[in-house]
Formats: sequence, structure tokens, C-alpha cells
Amino acid sequence: MQINVEKESNPIFKNYLPIAEAISKTFGSSCEVVVHDLTDMSSSIVAIYNGHVTGREVGSPMTDLGLKILRNCGDEDLHLNYRNESVKGKKIKSSSILIRDDSGSVVGSLCINIDITSLTMAASSLHEMVNINEENKEESFPQSVTELEKRLIDRAVEKIGKPIDLMAKNERLEFIRLLDDMGLFLIKGTVHNIAKLLDVSKFTVYSYIEKKL
Repeated sequence: MQINVEKESNPIFKNYLPIAEAISKTFGSSCEVVVHDLTDMSSSIVAIYNGHVTGREVGSPMTDLGLKILRNCGDEDLHLNYRNESVKGKKIKSSSILIRDDSGSVVGSLCINIDITSLTMAASSLHEMVNINEENKEESFPQSVTELEKRLIDRAVEKIGKPIDLMAKNERLEFIRLLDDMGLFLIKGTVHNIAKLLDVSKFTVYSYIEKKL
């Protein structure tokens, strides 16, 4: 168990800490429970229980799928039973619950990640317990913001199908659209980084974002 002492006293997150601890202790060491502060994407993990499941700790950033869920959540607060895989190849079953403040703004999330590797190899009688949605949602568990940013950039480049320095203007617009849809620009400083990568000004990147809307 790891908790950010500075954020622990925040009443919004404080209410979820005993819930997270109870879930982790109920389901045991294969169940990781994380409380995220979504006002600070670069260091979002406020508390984590059984962090060995994904290898993360307090201060680690939001995941790529977490950014995408936040970018497209609308009024939907529950995102249940989606499949992930850890860096070490563990099969993970995950669910996320968004946390809103009194004004209705999303400020955090409670995420449950269960290592079902051994269960998926068990007898068919366990099938119902490990049942997951078949929707293909890609997620990784980055150890740093730099790693998260690189993965999203690589994913966008792969979808465009050519290196950044060979992209035409319309392809660069699509590149920016993909990054925005994946939630990259929710992280402070990423517009500057992408501008540097494209060898343009921050204002050009902002104009690309506006054009794609």
C-alpha cells in the first residue's frame, strides 16, 4: 500500500481510500486498486494497493487508456471488465469508476486491476468469473510521462503509416487529431513537446487542434 500524504487529506480522495483498501484486501494480492487524481495527469496516482500487479507506484502517470476514457467519457462514469496486459505479460481484467466533484466535473477515478493470468489457464468452470468484454481496448502501464507520451506518438505514427518528417500537412493534421483523441494534450507540456517534434511553433499545433474540430 502506498499513499500520497499531501493528497490524502483531500476529502474527495479521502472518502475512496478505505473503499480501495477494502477491495484490495477482499480479493487479495492479485487485485490492484488505484485512486487517481485526474487534475494532475503527469503524477496521477494518489494511492495504490498491491501495486506489484502492474509495477506502478504513487506518483506514476495516468495510463493511455485512462486518458482516452477521460477524453470521451461524457456522462458515463462506469467502464467495466475490459482486458489489459501488463509490461511483463500478465493478463489483467480492469474496471474504472470516474470520481466527480460537487459541480459534476471529473476530478479522479478508482481503478481495479485483477491479475487473471492463472485463472485464464484454469478449468472452464471458472469461465464466468473471468469473463471480459471482447471490445479491443489497448492499454499499457507507463512508468513515466515520457514513456506514456512516446507510446501514444508511436501509436499515432503507426496509424498514419509513415515517419513524421515525411508527413504531408493533411497527415500532420490527422496525426494531431489522433493524439488529441487519445487524450495526450490533457497532460501539461505535451503541446510544446509535439511542436518541437514537428519543428513548428506551439501556436501551429493549437491551430491544428482547432482545425480538426
